[in-house]
Amino acid sequence: MKPVRNAALFALAAAFPFASVSADDTPNLHPLEAACVEYEVSGDLQTGTVTKCHRDYGYEQYEIQMLTMSIAGMSQSTSQHNITIGDTIYAFDLSTNTGTKTINPMYEDIVASMQNTSPEEMGKSMVAAMGFAPTGETETVAGETCDVYASPQLGSTCLTAGGLVLRQSVFGDVRIATSVAIGDGGDDANYRLHETVPITDGPDLSNILNQ
Repeated sequence: MKPVRNAALFALAAAFPFASVSADDTPNLHPLEAACVEYEVSGDLQTGTVTKCHRDYGYEQYEIQMLTMSIAGMSQSTSQHNITIGDTIYAFDLSTNTGTKTINPMYEDIVASMQNTSPEEMGKSMVAAMGFAPTGETETVAGETCDVYASPQLGSTCLTAGGLVLRQSVFGDVRIATSVAIGDGGDDANYRLHETVPITDGPDLSNILNQ
């Protein structure tokens, strides 16, 4: 249950960023140079908060999840901190102060495929590929305006022109932005947790993709 639902939420929150490659071959993975969004999460199975920040046009990102999962009258709290730097993904369990390191095998192909695509064009393609269509409606969330997209299968989401998800409702889980800071990538320490926390190798995603 948890991996599937979290994967869907991550796809909406993180797959909307668009990539291009600048003249110096540094990949730009988001239209905005830096931003932080804090979310309140509610729904049938989970409640809590999520903070997502990025800098260097998304080349460095982190997400902090403080969530309580509830099912069948039982609940469990999780504290997770994820960092992505280029093709490297770090996942930390804050309750045990341990982490794993995984390489994204699709990273180079994704960057290469976007060399001749503008961020705006890539954003529209990704939204359409995920089955979301514009409704023509707009919302104001946390002081920012966003365009509403809907999917009969997944739910709805509200995306700013700068590629930030401000609201999403997916499979009964709702994530709403409570604070948006454009131009502020967040605390540097939150990008550097892998320098002080014990790290072990995570799953080999290339093997999983080839199955």
